[in-house]
Amino acid sequence: MPTLLMNFAFGLIVSFLGTLPLGVLNLTLVRVALRQGLRAALYFTLACAGVEFVYSFLSVELTQTLIQFPALKPATEVMAAITLLGMGVYYFRKQSVATASQNQQVHPFWLGTGLSILNVVAFPFWILYTTLLLKGGYVGIGNLHLVLLYVLGISVGTIVGLLPFMLGSHYLSGFFVRHQHQFDRLMGGLFIGLSVCQIITLSW
Repeated sequence: MPTLLMNFAFGLIVSFLGTLPLGVLNLTLVRVALRQGLRAALYFTLACAGVEFVYSFLSVELTQTLIQFPALKPATEVMAAITLLGMGVYYFRKQSVATASQNQQVHPFWLGTGLSILNVVAFPFWILYTTLLLKGGYVGIGNLHLVLLYVLGISVGTIVGLLPFMLGSHYLSGFFVRHQHQFDRLMGGLFIGLSVCQIITLSW
């Protein structure tokens, strides 16, 4: 039976792993840390975590709505497979992303807030993984305390996932430029593999 600790831990772990793939947020964070220092990078990180808290909470509410209508279950499972496949194709086809706003006057907190708000892929991501964790019995969303600990874990996982980019910015910037394409291919393969597993599960 899921506990408060399990909800927090699994939310943190999935969020941490979801933050690691190279994208606009973590690459912008590296640039902010290099140009404006660690304090500015921390403001950026906290802004990202705050928006992730709100987005994941809304995603859990949407997941609860879907659970209340069992007839929608096959459709949501098909959507999960399509979402995973779409994310895999996205990473395979993704080009290099911009790492910083051209407007250097934007405070890093508001820069992080704005970029995170634009990251609407968080909704299908958290609906998908919340559903998978619920099916596996790893988390529960039966009451507000469980939900809040789950989304708090997600928010903390975002911070933990962004910290290596912030603290290692001086060492990572050149490495990411050289190896971003390989990271994207790896993530693409992972998501496509998960999509295939989901399709096989549906077939059974």
